[in-house]
Amino acid sequence: MKSVKTILFLDSSLYGGIETHIVQLVRLLKSHNLDVEVLFYQDHGNTQLYRNLDDAQCTYTFLDGKVTSLYKFLKKQQAPFNLHTHGYKGGIIGRLTCKLLSARCISTYHAGEAGTGLVYLYNYIDKLTSFLSKNFVVSDRLLSQVHNAEVLDNFVDITNSMSFEHSEKLRVGFVGRLSHEKGPDNFVELARRLDKNPSISFNVFGDGPMAHDLQLSESANIKFHGHQASSDFWEKIDVLIISSRAEGLPMVLLEAMARSKCVISFDVGAVAKVISHNTNGFICTSNCIDELSDTLVSWSNADKDKKKQLTQNAFQTIQQNFSGSKQFEQLTRVYFG
Repeated sequence: MKSVKTILFLDSSLYGGIETHIVQLVRLLKSHNLDVEVLFYQDHGNTQLYRNLDDAQCTYTFLDGKVTSLYKFLKKQQAPFNLHTHGYKGGIIGRLTCKLLSARCISTYHAGEAGTGLVYLYNYIDKLTSFLSKNFVVSDRLLSQVHNAEVLDNFVDITNSMSFEHSEKLRVGFVGRLSHEKGPDNFVELARRLDKNPSISFNVFGDGPMAHDLQLSESANIKFHGHQASSDFWEKIDVLIISSRAEGLPMVLLEAMARSKCVISFDVGAVAKVISHNTNGFICTSNCIDELSDTLVSWSNADKDKKKQLTQNAFQTIQQNFSGSKQFEQLTRVYFG
């Protein structure tokens, strides 16, 4: 099994959910002494990802951004390999190239949104060509859209549960790309509706195409912190809000719960697979800001014991089901079975 190299292939310019997943996957495979490396379609200067791969002591290589370069790279491989693609560009190019080489290709489908314009077209082609690979999807909803697929839940490293500490002012956070599908405008509207509540503050951690317009409309109770190069920002969050319009299985959800944070989320993607409402977090099934606001205010007013129990439950959920052990069994069965 160890003699077969796993090559994780993607095209990455930002640090988001896929990139977080790649780092977690590298750590999981290396913790079991498997041979893994990361191959980029081209170098976009994604320094945060490169730094995290360096920290994980993982080799990574850059192609030149030409379709034929993957073929040339794989053709030179001396030992057996699996190509594991991530993202629509890596998936399309990877599957077609492996078909030409009669090589094994595995693809993970992360996206919960269809996108628009060219992104819509690429996502369509990505799913259309899924019959050429063995596939993982991150939510049950994607199963009907992808051939040869099984659900592989996202996972995160587990260290120790962070003890619950109730700050004087409840610090509410949005973490992620500031783009339409992630719903940062919903978060800003939530903050605006609660701008008269002195016990709650709002913080946005991330960057993206909506950043400028959102900051123009910000209220006094919200701060924009920009892109985060490390995970230190979690120390500034008591509650994570997921106000997305579409998701798969958000890595940020797992990261928050693994740190014993309360998560209040819209009912999107596979969130309900992780959160049991009012037990280890909250799901707003109406997907409206009114319910977000009511749930957040109720949590703010909850007693300390209730908060402690729920956040402990959140950590235990991740520890039991989303810490990588089950996922490793699935991965190795597909890689080497």
